[in-house]
Amino acid sequence: MEDIATTSAQAQASDAFDAEPLPASLTNVELQPDDPFDWEAYTSNYPASARAQRLVFIATHCPALRKTCSKAAMDLFKQSTRDVSAYQAMATIHNTEAATGNLIPASERVQVDSDWIQSSRQQNSAEREKLELEMRNYQNNLIKESIRMAHRDLGDHFTQSGEWSEALKSYTKIRDYCSTTDHVIEMCLNVIEVSLRLENWTNVQTFVSKAEGVLESYVPSSGAGQRKLSSLSTTSIAPPTKGGSTPGADAIGALFRAGGSSAASTPPSRPRGNTGGESASQVAASKLVAETGAKLRAANAVACIGQGRYEAAAKLLLSIDSAHSNSLLDIISPSDVAIYTAICSLATMQRPALRTQVMESTKFRGFLEHEPYVRDLLEAFSTAQFRKVSAILDEHQARHLLDPYLAPHVEFLRTALTRRALRQFFTPFDRISIARMAEAFGWTHKRMADELVVCIKRREFRNLPGKAAEVGDARIDTINQVLEYRTKDARRAVFDSALELGDQRCRETKRLLLRMKLVENGVVAKGSYSAEAWSQISNPL
Repeated sequence: MEDIATTSAQAQASDAFDAEPLPASLTNVELQPDDPFDWEAYTSNYPASARAQRLVFIATHCPALRKTCSKAAMDLFKQSTRDVSAYQAMATIHNTEAATGNLIPASERVQVDSDWIQSSRQQNSAEREKLELEMRNYQNNLIKESIRMAHRDLGDHFTQSGEWSEALKSYTKIRDYCSTTDHVIEMCLNVIEVSLRLENWTNVQTFVSKAEGVLESYVPSSGAGQRKLSSLSTTSIAPPTKGGSTPGADAIGALFRAGGSSAASTPPSRPRGNTGGESASQVAASKLVAETGAKLRAANAVACIGQGRYEAAAKLLLSIDSAHSNSLLDIISPSDVAIYTAICSLATMQRPALRTQVMESTKFRGFLEHEPYVRDLLEAFSTAQFRKVSAILDEHQARHLLDPYLAPHVEFLRTALTRRALRQFFTPFDRISIARMAEAFGWTHKRMADELVVCIKRREFRNLPGKAAEVGDARIDTINQVLEYRTKDARRAVFDSALELGDQRCRETKRLLLRMKLVENGVVAKGSYSAEAWSQISNPL
C-alpha cells in the first residue's frame, strides 16, 4: 500500500511539474518574496507627471502594492496637479479589494481631502472661465501671437486638471498660429506628451515627423528651453504666463507679459566663418537641439512599441546618445531605454546583428550601467545560455509587467524571443534529442515538445541557413523523441517540377486543339453565358 501511495504521489508531482506554467496576468501581477523590484527606486527616476502615471499603473495592476502606491499617487496629485478625478480614483483603489472590489475595513481606509477637492474644482472652473474669456478677446483682436498663447495656456490648464482630450484639442489648434521654429517645436512636444498619455500612437508619430522636419533649421532663442522645450512634464515647468487679467485687457500688453512678439522670438542667425570658438549661448543652443532630437526619437520608439513594430523601436533607441539621457525622463528613463532595447532586439534581431548593433554600440553602453542585468541577458543570449536567459527574464518579470508602455507586449515579446532562441539552438544540428533541448532551456520534456509542435506549425524551422540543402523543415520523431531536419532532395525537386510543367503543357495543347476543331466544323456558340457556363466551355478538360 505504501508503494502504491508513493507511486501515486510521484505521478501527481510529475504531472504538476510537466504542466506548462500559466501566462502572466497583466491585471494581477504577483510579487515573489525575493523579487528584486523596488517601486520607490523605480518611480523616483521620473519627474512628477511621469511618476504619477507609473504609480497609478502599479496600484491598478499589482495587488501587493495597491495601497502603498495609490497613497503615494494621491499625495503626488495633491502636490503637483489639480487632477481631482485621478485623486478620487486612487482613493477608490486604495479603499477597495483588488479581487472582489468590496470595501476594506474602515480602519484601513484612507480619508480624502475634501477641502483640496473643493478648492481645486473651484480653481479649475474659475481659471477655465478666465482663459476662455481671454481667448474670445484675442480672437476678436485677430492678433496671431496672442491667440497662440491663449491656446497654449488652455492646454496647460487642461493638462494640470487631467483633461487630456481637451488638452490635445487646445495644443493641436496652436498649429495654425506658429510663426517660428520655437513655436513649432513647443507645440509638437506638447501634443506628443498628451498623445502618449492617450496612447494615440499615430498622432505621436505624426507630430514627431513634423518636429523633426524643422529641427535642422531650429535655432533656439534665448528664452527657449525655459518652458516646455526642456521638459515635457507639466510639473517641472515654470507657471504658465497668462494674458490679460481683465476681460478688456490689452492684447499687446499680454504679448509683453508673455515674453514678446513673434518678431522678438525670431531665432538668431548662425555665425559664419571661424569665430575662434563657439560662445556659451551657442553651445547651450546646440545641446538643446540635440536633446530635443533625442526626446523625439524616444517618443517615436514608444509609439513603435505600442504599434508592435519592435525592431524599429530598438533601432530608434539605439540611435539615442546616453549623454542626453536626462532629457528623456518625461517619457522614459535610462533604465527603460536599456530594457526596451534589449527585449525588442532579442525578439527581432539575428545574433550577428545583436552583437554588432547592440552589444558593441558605444551609445547604448551608457544605458546598460543603469540596469546591469540587461547586460547579463544580452551576453547569455549571444552565447546560447538559454537557461540563464529564461532565469533572468523570470526574475525581473514584475519589473516588465509593471511598465505602462512595455506591459501589454511582454508576453508576445517573450514568446518571440523564445522561438528565436529555439531556432538558433537547433540550426547547427540535423538531429537532436528533445530531452537535450529541454535540459538546455531548463524546461520539462512535455513543455519543450509542446513548444516545438507550435514552432513547426508556425514554420519556424523551415529553410534553416547553413544546411547542405536549405530547402527543408523540421519534424518530430515521436518514437525516438528527437527533432530532426529533413531536407528536400534537389534532384527530385527538379524532376517533379519538370513533370508538373509537362502536364501543364499537355493540358494547354489539348484545349487549343479542341478549340481549333470546333471552329473548323462551324461549332460556334454565340450569346451571353453565366460565369459558371463560360468556365466550363473555356476549360472542357
